[in-house]
Amino acid sequence: MINRANFNAILLSDSFGFKVESDVYYRHYGSVEGGFDLKYNSALGQFVYPEGIRADRGTTLDSHQQESFVVFLCVAQLFARGYQPRNIVLEGKNYSGADRGYCDVLVVPDNAKYKDDQFLIIECKTSDLAQKDDEFRKHWQKTLRNGDQLFRYFNTYRKAKYLCLFTADYPKYTKNGRSENRYENIYNIISLVDNDEYLQTDSSLKSFKSLRKELGSADEFFGVWKDTYKQDYNTRGLFEEGVRPFEIGKKNYSLLDLKTVDEYSLEKKYNEFSLILRKHTISSHENAFDKLINLFIAKIIDEKYNAKQLDLLWKGAANDDYFSLQDRLNELYRVGMKEFFNDEVTFVENKKIDEAFCFLTSKADVAKDTIKRYFRQLKYFNNNPFAFLDVHNEQLFYQNAVILKDVIAMLQEIYLTSNTDNQFLGDLFEGFLHKGVHQSEGQFFTPIPIVRFLISSLPIQSILEKNGVPRVIDYACGAGHFLTEYARQIRAITSERNKKDEKKISDYFCNIVGVEKDYRLSKVSQVAAFMYGMDGMRIHFSDGLANIPSIKDNTFDVLVANPPYSVSGFLETLDEEDRNRYRLASSVGNIAKNNAIETFFIERASQLLASGGVATVILPTSVLTKGGIYMRTRELLLEKFDLISIVCLGPSTFGQTSTSTVALFLRRKVIEPDISIQVKNRINAWFLGNFKDDEFYNDSEYLNAYLDKMGYNRPDYESLMNSELTDAFLRNEIVQEYVRTLNLGKNEKQPASASLVSEAKVIRDEAQKAYARCAEDKKKKIEIEYTISFIREIEKEKLYYFILAKRNPQPVLVVHSPQNKKNEKKFLGYEWSNRKGCEGIHYLNVDVKKDSSGKDDGEDDVDDTIAQLRGIDGIETPLFNPLDLFDGKKINSLIRKNFNGESLEIENDLKEFVCSYDLTEMLDFSLATFDKTIKDTVEDEFIFESKYELQRLNDSNKFFIEIGRRVLSKDVVNKPDKTHHIPVYSANVNKIFGYVENSIWNNFDAPSILWGIDGDWQVSLIPKDTPFYPTDHCGVIRVLSADIDTDYLFYTLTILGRTRNFARTHRPSTERIKSMRIPLPPKKIQNKIVSKCRAINEEMNKSIMQTNNSLEKQEIVENAYKEMYDVLDKYFK
Repeated sequence: MINRANFNAILLSDSFGFKVESDVYYRHYGSVEGGFDLKYNSALGQFVYPEGIRADRGTTLDSHQQESFVVFLCVAQLFARGYQPRNIVLEGKNYSGADRGYCDVLVVPDNAKYKDDQFLIIECKTSDLAQKDDEFRKHWQKTLRNGDQLFRYFNTYRKAKYLCLFTADYPKYTKNGRSENRYENIYNIISLVDNDEYLQTDSSLKSFKSLRKELGSADEFFGVWKDTYKQDYNTRGLFEEGVRPFEIGKKNYSLLDLKTVDEYSLEKKYNEFSLILRKHTISSHENAFDKLINLFIAKIIDEKYNAKQLDLLWKGAANDDYFSLQDRLNELYRVGMKEFFNDEVTFVENKKIDEAFCFLTSKADVAKDTIKRYFRQLKYFNNNPFAFLDVHNEQLFYQNAVILKDVIAMLQEIYLTSNTDNQFLGDLFEGFLHKGVHQSEGQFFTPIPIVRFLISSLPIQSILEKNGVPRVIDYACGAGHFLTEYARQIRAITSERNKKDEKKISDYFCNIVGVEKDYRLSKVSQVAAFMYGMDGMRIHFSDGLANIPSIKDNTFDVLVANPPYSVSGFLETLDEEDRNRYRLASSVGNIAKNNAIETFFIERASQLLASGGVATVILPTSVLTKGGIYMRTRELLLEKFDLISIVCLGPSTFGQTSTSTVALFLRRKVIEPDISIQVKNRINAWFLGNFKDDEFYNDSEYLNAYLDKMGYNRPDYESLMNSELTDAFLRNEIVQEYVRTLNLGKNEKQPASASLVSEAKVIRDEAQKAYARCAEDKKKKIEIEYTISFIREIEKEKLYYFILAKRNPQPVLVVHSPQNKKNEKKFLGYEWSNRKGCEGIHYLNVDVKKDSSGKDDGEDDVDDTIAQLRGIDGIETPLFNPLDLFDGKKINSLIRKNFNGESLEIENDLKEFVCSYDLTEMLDFSLATFDKTIKDTVEDEFIFESKYELQRLNDSNKFFIEIGRRVLSKDVVNKPDKTHHIPVYSANVNKIFGYVENSIWNNFDAPSILWGIDGDWQVSLIPKDTPFYPTDHCGVIRVLSADIDTDYLFYTLTILGRTRNFARTHRPSTERIKSMRIPLPPKKIQNKIVSKCRAINEEMNKSIMQTNNSLEKQEIVENAYKEMYDVLDKYFK
């Protein structure tokens, strides 16, 4: 509120330019010789107006009432616009009706008696923008209801052409972290001047002109304003630079009149949009945001082509009408859609209709008018790109026009295309996006902190030094966050370089490309570029998997993306030619059902990137572990890319989905020559017995490294390469697994073969047929021949991928988000809220101001969206430092260094999140079915020092291992009854899930060990003769050998599983369980281990029962497991 405490500062501000001398604040207007002074004596609290101003009373001449300050500021600004003292009357008396009040300011023409002729009536009110209500807003609502004071004063001063309700305030705001104040004018002008062109569109409309002739009442003038002009008012046109005296609303606005969004206007504009939505009860925020985007497109074109005389503005009812406004907007939008998206938008101007009738005689005027009326209805009274409401008749057209006019009033002063780094304008756009999309339609936008982390982890500086201006693409760009963040960072990086470099920042922006299949989001991305001052960025409305002629393969230096996951039938949307461009397409059986769209985006990345190009892509974790087409994708990854880093993100990363994801950081291998072809040729040569070329290729070290990894003896392996098998080689545990997988002459279930290399599959099928057909005395020969061929093909594939992995230039940096939810939030620096009124992302350092109590007190909640968006600069996370993206103590710097091949020193604070592995350690070469799973955790083969033989659990002669079956909820009851008495176990194997009628097995004559496949590592022991039902989230192990005690295996697995860090993101699958090895001590030692561990377990359970404190329980469990670990360690040594 304007008051005596802040008034002096306002007068001295740039808005008014007063000077001070001996407590007297003054400003001189006009020429030095013939001007006049306006003064304020702060010591006496007196306002000193110049000679020539008239007044009917003197209550505004001193500061005893707050409103007097507002009147003084109003008059000061009228003088600044060129009005003279003779044009101003203070407190003109109201002589009409029962109201004997005084209007604050009258503006009258030169040489006119103010009682006979008036131009403008101004009523001044106090205001406090920090409050939800004040005098200004209260009286404006009254004006809308019944005309209030303005129309009552008009009853006396009937010649007035304009009415104005005025106020001013000096609100606080935060600038660069400091609290400051800023002067602000707020006024609404009502025009009582007719728009003749508009009146001609409907003969039933009443006019101000007719009322003046008829000496109509103030109520009748209010009625014309309300009914004919829909209570139109303007919020500018009186005090702005360039507005001349007595020419309200007639100024042509140009780019010079526009203002960039600053820290103050950021939240103000956002709240204006929110208020418009509430005021007009617009419930579909998604549709409102769509129309806002269309207005942005029109405004961008307006600023680009109409710089001297802008069209996207409301000129006031006296100079504009809704039909003309609609036409101007449609034309701007048409040009924008053509320019940005090459999309034709149909729009017919009115003059085109007139031209169509130019050859008709005047006799056809009636037909012409009728046709034009029908055309008008079709053109305007239907939905259009700016329809905030569902428009289908004239009434709705006018209702929508009022909303449109309010939104334009909010936007018309903003300078969109200033080409400056306007983070505030970008934040404003993010606020609109947050309100308009809100992740409610399955579009899971990447949170800005994750975007910033991923982009800042890329070696952008190195790319600049090597390649100059990088070409950058996001082929599933959504709302454009990755691209605008890259552009923001490239602007900061190049700011110093460009002082010595000829290149302009626009050169970098012109090399940024986005592709988006969603029509609405493609427009959002394009607008975002302008909102962030990044003109030149190009967004293509297209499928990111389709061939786009202007986007050439192998030409991009950087690829960033969070592509869609699990989209059924996506291949059907691609034509056959596009599908055939993908190697993965050959792995798809049914294109209608296949939903692995993310795998094709990986292959698309390999097509787009140039040699040495870098990428960061967010993908579901299944890409690293699942079989089928996902395995083929991993093959492609190993062949086409260097793997730099894997960042495992937890379920709290995204707000609307709990899908666990990974961010892959990749570098495209050299395209020519293709190293994968060279490796394949060398392996083929070796398996033909050709070692003479080793000295030329210098790659025998990779073969030796592979032999060490597998535990093979070189002479034995060279025998295999020469199609011979030695007895020593056949005794190798891995080779024995190959023989079991070939399955010749065994009456066993056929081992799984989905992950077998295709050549080995063919050999196995041929072998089994040949073995079955041949005579008994020939079977041994057949078995040896096919065994050799089978093993050779498997080994050739393993050696191929081992060498590709071994050639990875750097270790793989693996980052794990904490599993604990509280710690995960700290790791991310934010959390998600679903509370009503508080939905969305919340940075941990920003207070939540939204009222989520749900109380209905008629007041609006405080919307802290903008504060949340801007809170990113203060978040604390190990991922990156928002104030210094090159902080060497953060994870993004480690990844960037790994890209550059620099040595890594992992800070102690980061060691709980970050590990570094050789890529060959992340692949499991021990199984016959080599599925190229890329492990994000590398376990030691065995963590104990053991003097006993180690037994792998994949031996089907000693262990039965199987997953349960899915159970339907309709078949499960919570409590047992006469028919449902079989307990069901799921991922939590220590708690009964429910009860069913029958189990999937009939034989329970041996005890069973259960383990949970999802979640933290859990095992339980089910005694023999106890029926149960395991679900598909539960694994079962039974011991088939008399040499192994089930209880011993149970306690050993309890500890070994914990050391392997099994969790939801590192699932204990059957493959991982089968790959585990356990020591096999004599039964006597096994029994001692069981006795010790059982006693520890019983004591643990007893202690847990004696406390209700969860932290104490957790400590008890940890201590017990440590004791068991020590028992195992002691006996194994």
